[in-house]
Formats: sequence, C-alpha cells, structure tokens
Amino acid sequence: MLNLTFQQWALIADIYTPLLALWSVRLLLQEATPLRKISFTALMVTICIVYGSRFMDEWLGIWPAFKSDYSTHTAVALALVVHIVIKVGLWGRLVAVGSLLAYLQLMNHQQYHTYLDMVSTVIYLLPLFWVSWLHFATSAKEASRRVD
Repeated sequence: MLNLTFQQWALIADIYTPLLALWSVRLLLQEATPLRKISFTALMVTICIVYGSRFMDEWLGIWPAFKSDYSTHTAVALALVVHIVIKVGLWGRLVAVGSLLAYLQLMNHQQYHTYLDMVSTVIYLLPLFWVSWLHFATSAKEASRRVD
C-alpha cells in the first residue's frame, strides 16, 4: 500500500461513497423520465433494504451471534455499485466492482470491518438486491412499451 497516514486513508474511505452516489445520480439523470423514476425507486428500495437489514440486525443480533458485524458501509457501497453495474458498459462495470473491492480492502486496512463482516454482508444483500432490480426491470420494460 501507499505510505499514507491513518487519517489520509480515512479521508479516502470517507470520499468513496459520496463519489459513488454522484456517479449514480449522473446515471439517473441520463435516463428518460419514465425509466428514471423506476431506476430511482429501485435504488431507494435497495437503500431501504440496507437500513432495514441494519435495524433487523440491531434488534435480533444476527451478526453478533457469529462474532461479526453487519457492515452498513459495505451495504451502501454495494447498493450503489449494483445500480452502476446495471446501467453502464463493461469498463464501467470493471471500475465499479474494482473500486468496491479496493474499498473493502481499505476498510479492512483501517480496521473498520473484518473480511467476515463485509463478505457476509455482501452474501446476504446481493440476492435481495438482485430480486429487487429484477422486479423493477419488469416495470421498466412495461413503461418502455407504453412510451413506444
């Protein structure tokens, strides 16, 4: 790794999610209005899943039961990366997924989360996000048929 201080690495970690959010907003603004509304709703549903899962974990103690921690940082970044991956081409997908992997490494380096925290969060959330986006993809197809 580069020879940066803890605070410099922390600043990079703090900047990562807002940059993903800006990329997502830019992608939303490039879509036609009916599709933009559907994509925005799908993205908000995944964010609600992120925080709903956080509250569920706080209430039920699921992650602490296996000496782990639900990673909200990972969850929010994953929701944004999934949105980006759905909307961009191959190079954008590689950048988005590569940046997420680098972010996970950075969080481990900073000791914010263990790999178990992050990987278990991803394994739990990815199927939920997939089902959500599939549902909204069907809505988008119906909306595009109505526009045509």
